[in-house]
Amino acid sequence: MPRWLYFLLICTMLAPVLALFHAPALLIFAIAGLGILPLAALIGVSVEGLAEHTGERVGGLLFATFGNATELIIGFFALRQGLVSVVSASIIGSILGNVLLVLGISVCVGSFKHGPLTFETRPASQYSSLLALCIGGLLLPTIATLLAYQAHQADITLHEVQLSDFIAIMLLIGYAASILFSVFRLGDGAQMEQQDTLLKPLLGSRSEAAVMRLLAYRQHVAKNVRAGKTDMLATLDSALHAIIEHEQSHQDEAAVSVSVQPAPLSERESAKSPLWRSLLILTLATVGVAWLSEVLVSAIEPVTHVLHWNPAFVGLIFVPLIGGLPEYFNTISMALDKRMGMVLAASAGSSIQIALLMAPLLVLISLFMPQRLDLVFSIIELAVLGLAAFLFSEITHDGELVWLEGLLLVLLYAMMGGTVFLFGS
Repeated sequence: MPRWLYFLLICTMLAPVLALFHAPALLIFAIAGLGILPLAALIGVSVEGLAEHTGERVGGLLFATFGNATELIIGFFALRQGLVSVVSASIIGSILGNVLLVLGISVCVGSFKHGPLTFETRPASQYSSLLALCIGGLLLPTIATLLAYQAHQADITLHEVQLSDFIAIMLLIGYAASILFSVFRLGDGAQMEQQDTLLKPLLGSRSEAAVMRLLAYRQHVAKNVRAGKTDMLATLDSALHAIIEHEQSHQDEAAVSVSVQPAPLSERESAKSPLWRSLLILTLATVGVAWLSEVLVSAIEPVTHVLHWNPAFVGLIFVPLIGGLPEYFNTISMALDKRMGMVLAASAGSSIQIALLMAPLLVLISLFMPQRLDLVFSIIELAVLGLAAFLFSEITHDGELVWLEGLLLVLLYAMMGGTVFLFGS
């Protein structure tokens, strides 16, 4: 977690005080938003600490589950206050903010520093496929509703809610399937088999097992989008190269293969933070986000009246920015380190998680709220979402990104923001 975020904890304490003394809504909104930023970063740090104790598979599931916890909490309190339009806009805004703004800026800064940025096409292809599923789930209720209104069908509102509930369940099934494939590696032995084929001629049986464990751990670390992973990846890469070079020069000395295994593991053990500390930080940060989210959401309507903004614009731009800004900075820093696999996981992967997990959960949570949330969005939002998925697929199919392609993503995001600001949703 960057040091400058710790200074923003002052805003975490200040926002409830301002709300208690009925300070101007714009001031409360700004301070509460700044106060949520360090808490969102602390959630990521605490989940990272928990993952060190739970192992690769459970740790990956924790990262997937808590990746967008802040946006989910803010959405919950917005639903409780009946701000359905804000929640709907924040869902689309979070998706587009990750796959357009964050990825675009990351590609621009990374490409200016390193030139063309290369990455594996297989994960990018999977992201494109999952984005297509997301678009289908978010697009079909809107199209069905529009056609129903044109045909003057009866019970349109009831049917659109029922369809949204059904599609929400289907999206959750898609999310569960993606977790089984990407985290638990169910039915995905191709990558490990390829690594095994490459390593067998070089390694003895015992050092081969050590390297395979290191590779599995490195794969987990590479999928982690939090800060502080660059050094860990560099350490793991150095350890892997050291083992392979050592075995190449000492193929006949079987005992040497055992001695190279404990070093990285002992380093990992010594670097672990206590489990109780991670649990305590996660609990306190989550409670703090819930508290400040209620303060923030309460100020949204007064702020829109003061600034003459429509709620859709606030939900589309500012709510996702508040919840995801720490992760945005981490993604940009990964691009500066030329780790494009992690950049894609942090941007496209987060967008997919929002569509497959956060949106369906909010739809189902709204069953217990005063006003139902459905998956019917504006034509403008859906059009930009479709264009974003198409553009992402086009620029990632060749395994290389340049600054121009990143700029295209940012420009599309800016055009969407300007359209919603002037015309609403």
